[in-house]
Amino acid sequence: MQKRPYAASARQSRRLVWSSFGALLGCIAGLWTIAPGAAAATLSAEELQTIGRAITFMQSPPAGGAVAVVYSSDDPKSRPDADAIAAEIGSGLQVGNVLLPAREVEAGALAQGGFAIAIAASGANGPPLGAAVRAARILCVTADLGAVQAGTCTMGISTRPRVEIVLNHAAAAASDITFVAAFRMMIHEM
Repeated sequence: MQKRPYAASARQSRRLVWSSFGALLGCIAGLWTIAPGAAAATLSAEELQTIGRAITFMQSPPAGGAVAVVYSSDDPKSRPDADAIAAEIGSGLQVGNVLLPAREVEAGALAQGGFAIAIAASGANGPPLGAAVRAARILCVTADLGAVQAGTCTMGISTRPRVEIVLNHAAAAASDITFVAAFRMMIHEM
């Protein structure tokens, strides 16, 4: 009689193991189907927080508006990167006491107004973006330090291997953007 309860409990244990194994395989299969389409943002959560802190050092930080996550329809990788950046921003980019919501747009849509800053997604840096941010007089931030050197974007952010903020002084002046002197001593200006 004692063998039966043991046999029943062994069967239940095996069922539990196999059902757990099935659930694990289901999770892996679900991730497998999501992962190929999911793209990592060119700007990490840490870099986006750094952007929020850096903006507070502007002479006139934004008191409202939205974050334009700019993409290029000409680059197939640009829109997914904009989606990933907007997802990293979540409910908004914290700039001091202000929470700026994210909105994905093409460079030409910056002229509509209502944007506090522009964050360039992969493939969005170029003359159209540079002209749009100058016309809108808003700060442009990117992970592409080459775009900052070229003057397309005003500020570049990188946190790997260490935090580096690069500011193109001419691009900032063209958009009437100034930063406090203390901030300018902590960054690299070109």
